[in-house]
Amino acid sequence: MTAPVFFASGLEGVSAGSLFRFEGGDAKHVRVKRIEVGERIDIVDGEGTRLQSRLVEATAEAVTVEVESVLSEPEGSPRITLIQALAKNGRDELAIEMATELGVDRVIAWQSQRAIVRWDGRKLAKNLAKWENILRAATKQSRRSRVPSLDFAASAKAAISLVEGDQLVVMHEAATEPISKLGALEGPGYALVVGPEGGITDAELAEFERAGARIVLVGEAVMRVSTAVAAGMTSLNIGAGKV
Repeated sequence: MTAPVFFASGLEGVSAGSLFRFEGGDAKHVRVKRIEVGERIDIVDGEGTRLQSRLVEATAEAVTVEVESVLSEPEGSPRITLIQALAKNGRDELAIEMATELGVDRVIAWQSQRAIVRWDGRKLAKNLAKWENILRAATKQSRRSRVPSLDFAASAKAAISLVEGDQLVVMHEAATEPISKLGALEGPGYALVVGPEGGITDAELAEFERAGARIVLVGEAVMRVSTAVAAGMTSLNIGAGKV
């Protein structure tokens, strides 16, 4: 069984056999979880570094662990980016949480034309911070060492510019090509596009197609946003031989 994960900074230069001490919210969580001395815990920095450690001491001020090994874990291969349209009732938030658990490397919050939710003005920074917290929590829950990076795109064109070189894959209910027929990857990674509740407009679809996107179908039923993301991510993982 994998060890529980806790975040800390300052992992640079830490070596196996040394003691590492950290403070803050995650140190408090070690105590809340009642982890005992000698139990295995992993310390990560969210950027790919993992300390495989054993708990030495947990006080009210800090946690100290003995480092058994230091790992540097790369991004997924192939890299998967999720271009997620903003959606109502928190379904976009559930979508990015599930995508993180399924190994997504990057998330782009997409302000699509039909999205009911609008990130205007001060809402943009506030909601990006909220999504960052969701990605971080999902990373911890799934015991990953890398938090997916996060960007914002105000249009389909802007989203495309952020994934130049990647193979765009657009999930669409009108498609005839199943996602299982994608074949060999064209580019260094995938960019999976999931639209809002109202669907992707014809103009947006044409924009993606001009950029070389493959328009694909995942199942016969029309799915909710979060379900579509789970289905799409799972299909890409299978195709890439990750599962």
